[in-house]
Amino acid sequence: MSLASYICMERQIPDQYLNLDEEDETLPLYIGPSFADKDCLYEVKTRHFHKWYVYEISSDWGIEIVEPFDSRVSNESKEKLRYLFTLMNDFLDEGESFELYTCWIGEESYPKEKSMTLSLELNQLEDIEIPERTYILITKQSKS
Repeated sequence: MSLASYICMERQIPDQYLNLDEEDETLPLYIGPSFADKDCLYEVKTRHFHKWYVYEISSDWGIEIVEPFDSRVSNESKEKLRYLFTLMNDFLDEGESFELYTCWIGEESYPKEKSMTLSLELNQLEDIEIPERTYILITKQSKS
């Protein structure tokens, strides 16, 4: 089985951010298809998300941060989350948000176990814990 992460937004992600260098193994993730099929995307959209456009976050493993279970996976997931936050910060307008959800492929219809709200700021990622089946709403705050 594979752990997959999904994001959902009110508007489409610009093409320049999709499948961004999927062949470049130095990047921690890209936004585009990997493990999930259309049924997985539909299930996660209808069961967990509140916005319209759903994308898979593709990497070797989904975003899962659970210490001390696996420090390597947690550290890699924090790097993926930092990279995702940086990408989203580039094109989201102030006040816009996106949703993030991670689960095992085939378990998209299972109930979420945890919910949280974050701002699109990198400094909050050091002590964060994101187990599987966690729903997160992430909003870009205004600078004022």
